[in-house]
Amino acid sequence: MTARRITIISIFLNIILSFLKIFLGIFGKSQAIVADGIHSLSDLITDLGVLFSLSLSQKEKDVTHPYGHYRVENLGALLLAIILIGISFYLGYNSFITFLNILNKKFLTEISSYVLIGSILTIISKEFLFRITKKFGEKLNNPLLVANAYHHRSDVFTSLATTIGISLAIILGKEYLLLDPIISFVLIIIILITGMKIFIKESKILIDTQIEEKERERIEKIIRESEGGRYAHDIRTRKSGGKIFIDFHLSLDKEHNLFSAHELTENLEKEIKEKIDNVEEVFIHIEPKEEIIKKEDLEKIIYQKLKEIKEIREIKKITIFPFYDEYQVDLEIKIKKNYPLPKIHEIIHN
Repeated sequence: MTARRITIISIFLNIILSFLKIFLGIFGKSQAIVADGIHSLSDLITDLGVLFSLSLSQKEKDVTHPYGHYRVENLGALLLAIILIGISFYLGYNSFITFLNILNKKFLTEISSYVLIGSILTIISKEFLFRITKKFGEKLNNPLLVANAYHHRSDVFTSLATTIGISLAIILGKEYLLLDPIISFVLIIIILITGMKIFIKESKILIDTQIEEKERERIEKIIRESEGGRYAHDIRTRKSGGKIFIDFHLSLDKEHNLFSAHELTENLEKEIKEKIDNVEEVFIHIEPKEEIIKKEDLEKIIYQKLKEIKEIREIKKITIFPFYDEYQVDLEIKIKKNYPLPKIHEIIHN
């Protein structure tokens, strides 16, 4: 099933639910169910926006968009996150007003049990949409579908609160309608937190933040263990939609000519794409590998250089740590008394 097909199913379900809830709300004398039906109609606009964003994100690369249109998915997910946050504040305000009205003995008219049909159908259908949309969103690595799934889940929560409140009012008495806004407050907090999480995640992607540390470490491990990837460095990653873009520098021996270097990088790129899902492009910058000085020889060179600096009174310790293709050097030295420290830093650096 494609992302487009899932969204079309969502559109048709929203149309059916909207008119059913409005009819049952009017017939059962429930303003809450009528309002919920109108809210389902507004979901159509969101779903149409998702459908448009999906179509745009899947367009082929062109001259003005050489990296594709995948970022549209992140932008769409970000807008859905803002909608979720907005919905949470809107529902919070409505729940507060409902709470006050019930306390003031308003809207305590007799409610028909028929209104529960709309709420129960909403819970079942929207939970189905949440699960199927989230499942395929994660499978297709599509952030827009995942965000839309949580939009469906927000409808489940609001309908659940309404169902519990109305059920208790019918069974125990209309005074128990007060539980409706109280339960709503708890579920609204969950919707708000979900919206904030999606907003933060998609914002990071839009400003080219590196991908999650765990995933990045796995990518770096695969690159270094691949044939020819041992001398890779400056590895950078970013996401666009559900796609991953990787770029890094690769140091090669001087024995490699242009053709062998090209073949090596082609094979390395192929291996990375086979082992890591959703990699769109791998950019490899080739550079000549510098001759690596032996650790023992380097220690002698450093010692001789330090001996030439007359401001150093004693060389106590030289510690050398290998770090990929380079060395890290720690020095323990004694300098002449009252000699300015910044000056020593300058001398050693030079």
